[in-house]
Amino acid sequence: MASQSHSVIHVESSCCEVNRTDHNPQVIPLVSAYVAVMFGYVNALALAVFTGAVGLVTNTANISVYLKMGFSETTNISFFALSIFDLLVSASTVLAQITYNQPVSGMRLSSGVPISEIGIAACYVMYPCLGCSAWITAILSIERCLCIATPLKVKEIFTPNRTTALILTMVAYESVFVTLFFTYPGAPYDSYDPRRALYFIFSFSAPSFISFFIVLVSTSILVVRLRQNLEWRKEAAKQSSSGCGSPRERKAARCVVAICVIFIICFAPNVTLFIVTLLYSKFSLHDPYLGNLLTVLYSFSILFQVLSSAVNIVVYYGMSVKYREGFNALFCRC
Repeated sequence: MASQSHSVIHVESSCCEVNRTDHNPQVIPLVSAYVAVMFGYVNALALAVFTGAVGLVTNTANISVYLKMGFSETTNISFFALSIFDLLVSASTVLAQITYNQPVSGMRLSSGVPISEIGIAACYVMYPCLGCSAWITAILSIERCLCIATPLKVKEIFTPNRTTALILTMVAYESVFVTLFFTYPGAPYDSYDPRRALYFIFSFSAPSFISFFIVLVSTSILVVRLRQNLEWRKEAAKQSSSGCGSPRERKAARCVVAICVIFIICFAPNVTLFIVTLLYSKFSLHDPYLGNLLTVLYSFSILFQVLSSAVNIVVYYGMSVKYREGFNALFCRC
């Protein structure tokens, strides 16, 4: 856990600085510093910035379409909120990567503040936003799971007002840590501070860890139920009594399953690293043998997390007729 939190303070945002000077010159790192730097620039800078730029465009489109579609359905509310946080993740990623890496990081503002601190501040926004995205994905998976399993009761449990209130509660929770990140007068941004590390764990590590397993279990149940439904549909006489919801609900469930699968794939590297660093304390950024390897793995983790914020539009457009109609009405009028 401590190792995971070091990442945000010491560059985890992509920003993972290569294993500082080896404290024990006799230990040869498993991965050389040069290789770690190359992976950092390719994954965390070039690819992450490009993916983040794509995410700015796609999520702006998502927000516009869902505003046009309205919020009478709970899934629209969740997808709209998810698009907002994905947009913030994409924007903060682009800002963090550009300002925390050379040559921009060596520059200073007119006030004398290093530009690299802007990148670290962007990380303090990005990770709580990723935490919100994880919470919302968990809400979506639970709602669709209940919708397929108990279609007659789910509308009473998940109403538009309750869904909105639940999302706003999670936003308030994450906002507390964003405020603490910027108001706590602790150690300098570029040095390790235990209190900010704790904020990082509660704002990102814990929410994404818990949400990951909620989504994993809910998606597994959804997939099983949808497969059963596909078999039942072949028996026309039993289709009406299958209890698996209307065709419209099944389509919505498939869309949510696709979003959840993207979430699981893209968050799996980070959750795996979190578990490994929790169980094996030597697997840290400061370990002379494994530190550079962890830096490389974090660069992949960052890239996958940004990717999850940019590609949802493919699912929305490909699996939702209403979204496709709204998108075409706004952007493809010709």
